[in-house]
Amino acid sequence: MLNTKAPDFALTASTGQQVSLCNFKGSFVVLIFYPANDTPVCDRQLKEASLSMKEFLALNTRVFGVNTADADKQRDYCTRKKLEYPILSDPGGKVARLYKATHGWLPFNKRTVVMVDPAGDICLYERGTPSPEQLIDSIKARSAQLPPTV
Repeated sequence: MLNTKAPDFALTASTGQQVSLCNFKGSFVVLIFYPANDTPVCDRQLKEASLSMKEFLALNTRVFGVNTADADKQRDYCTRKKLEYPILSDPGGKVARLYKATHGWLPFNKRTVVMVDPAGDICLYERGTPSPEQLIDSIKARSAQLPPTV
């Protein structure tokens, strides 16, 4: 997936809005595919990213969690956990499959972080829980490689 065009998608966010990747061309987008709400590793990963939102926004970066739960459950989860970014509802895992972020036949996501650059290319694809600092460093490095017009 690395260095390929990111598949476009349209999903419902925890805010109730429709989110399409194509609407963020010109910005970095971080997609955090994760297995389940209210589990220790997922909660920690999502909270750490939330605590770094000022840095992400300063680097023209949007962050989204992606999970198979419905939008109402995502809204409740974001409110309870005080997340500073929306979670996208991907019922059935269709988008997760496009990004190869599934456990095959199992009905939940494989923990995967995907970063899309302003040109729409996947510039980071990592399993597990890279830290927000690692993501921010990757954004800065990729920004230095991009032409000024992008």
